[in-house]
Amino acid sequence: MADNLSRYRAKRDFKKTAEPSGEVDVRSSNRRRFVIQKHDASRLHYDLRLELDGVFKSWAVTRGPSLDPSGKRLAVEVEDHPLDYGDFEGTIPKGQYGGGTVMLWDRGYWETEGNRTPEEALAKGDFKFRLEGDRLHGSFVLVRMRNDRDGGKRTNWLLIKHHDAFSVDEDGAAVLEKNLKSVASGRTMDAIASGNGRKPKPFMLSEAVVEADAVWDSSQGLAAEERKDGRNIKPIASKKPTSVERPSSAMPDFIAPQLCETLDRPPSGKGWIHEIKFDGYRIQMRVENGEVTLKTRKGLDWTKKWPAIGSAASSIPDCIIDGEICALDENGAPDFAALQAALSENKTDELVYFAFDLLFAGDEDLRDLELTERKDRLAALLSMLATIRFFASSNISRPAGMRC
Repeated sequence: MADNLSRYRAKRDFKKTAEPSGEVDVRSSNRRRFVIQKHDASRLHYDLRLELDGVFKSWAVTRGPSLDPSGKRLAVEVEDHPLDYGDFEGTIPKGQYGGGTVMLWDRGYWETEGNRTPEEALAKGDFKFRLEGDRLHGSFVLVRMRNDRDGGKRTNWLLIKHHDAFSVDEDGAAVLEKNLKSVASGRTMDAIASGNGRKPKPFMLSEAVVEADAVWDSSQGLAAEERKDGRNIKPIASKKPTSVERPSSAMPDFIAPQLCETLDRPPSGKGWIHEIKFDGYRIQMRVENGEVTLKTRKGLDWTKKWPAIGSAASSIPDCIIDGEICALDENGAPDFAALQAALSENKTDELVYFAFDLLFAGDEDLRDLELTERKDRLAALLSMLATIRFFASSNISRPAGMRC
């Protein structure tokens, strides 16, 4: 990683700029992270940074990302950046490399798409990936321009949005115009430049590392939620899932889910069960007085995207269920491409909700129970829906007392 950052460090005088030097350890994550920074330097642009091999692979997107697949955006590959740069928001002094105001415009997680590894796709010049951010979602591709394949001074790519449920047919830049404030601090570019307003909430760093000045922050909001997710991702046996603050007499609105972690080999020993890895959208279902809410693993309300599932679930007694929405192929196997197509075409009536954990039954918090017991309770609860496309699933390895 030191060699990867040599170009980055050579361009900067850290006695004059507040940019991170890359010497601070960031908190670990089992998912690759990304940030997009709005950068008002000599020319306004947006910096796309994707976590890979211990650094941020970075591109300067001259006009910012577009949600219209026909709106190809020039993306100039720049030097790798340290991961702690993902929490940087402030002003780079005039006369320093990249001098100007930097805003944290979006951040979240990304996954590679296709059969190649990210490294292979980058070397090939055809890099497909999917974003799950606060503002950007869905599939994108970076395509290296042909005249740059031999390694010129600048390596130019095109950033293109794929057709999916999150693409638009026109005005692809509207997402930039509608989101003029920092995703981390809520500040405008002018407020950041003047050093006023709230400090940004960390995403890459722990609270203890973040300094309390006009550039950094730590206390609450999206980053705090993501830190909760990060603390939950541990491949160890546990007798109960992580809890959240809630009134003791009522179900919470949302429970941050535990996420899976890739290991070299399946865990051994007692206390583990083995489950199927579904290829769909992780959805938490909350039912109260016949009103159904369907939320993503980041807490986004997607109830309107799944009307048939929401309608079918309205007859379930009050509860919170963790599960996955999938499209099935002719062999009954999950097909993610078919799921995206169903969303894009608003044809979601045939989708299936695989329910694999029962977190609340009415006001009763079940997370202190063993997972196997919660699954038994779940199966009993859903037995009334035998004629509807709901499935209680016993599905990746995980401890019998842990929710993934």
